[in-house]
Amino acid sequence: MPKVKDEYLADKINFILACTEEILKEKPLYLITMRDIIKKANFSQGVIYRYYANIDEIYVDFINKHTDYNTLEQRIDALLSSNQSERIILEGCFIAMGEYIQELMKSIVGKTFFELTVLYSCDLEKRTSIFPKLKFKKSLAYAQNKITEYVMSNVKKGIFQPQIPVGSIILFVSAFIDGIAQSIVLGAAGGNNQNSESATDIPEMFQTLAKAIINFLE
Repeated sequence: MPKVKDEYLADKINFILACTEEILKEKPLYLITMRDIIKKANFSQGVIYRYYANIDEIYVDFINKHTDYNTLEQRIDALLSSNQSERIILEGCFIAMGEYIQELMKSIVGKTFFELTVLYSCDLEKRTSIFPKLKFKKSLAYAQNKITEYVMSNVKKGIFQPQIPVGSIILFVSAFIDGIAQSIVLGAAGGNNQNSESATDIPEMFQTLAKAIINFLE
């Protein structure tokens, strides 16, 4: 009996998420309401609220369902454990982050995430509540933390000899990544038709970032 119940629950949730995807293709996220999803699913209001307390929970589930989990983590771990030179490893980690974002931008998931970022750009409470639950954000945070640990470890060994304080380098990396995200967000908000072209440039941007960081560390 529990197995049947679990399968029934999974089927209902998947159906709600499929309806959400259809709506996201039809209209911008900021115009979508819970009522739209209820109508698309042909559920009563009471039924859909058994599965989701609010529309934000649906967005989180939808983004996570279509996010290729652990891909970036695995690439970062493989690079950091390889026998390549420290500079090649560091550059590879940054490029991996860029390619991960690029792949995300090609899908409806990327569009949804960046529209969600725009929607809650001035709502710190919502951002603090929602964004940590997203696999995408967790993957990028993992990569940044691993890169920071790697740099610090090699500074202690004397392999990297930073020309400026390491803390400043870390802040520079965070500001750069936030800047790229903001650029994508603004493009999505403005209906920029060149989003696909911008996404193509993302790995190149991260490669430039890697070269700048390596230059700081030499």
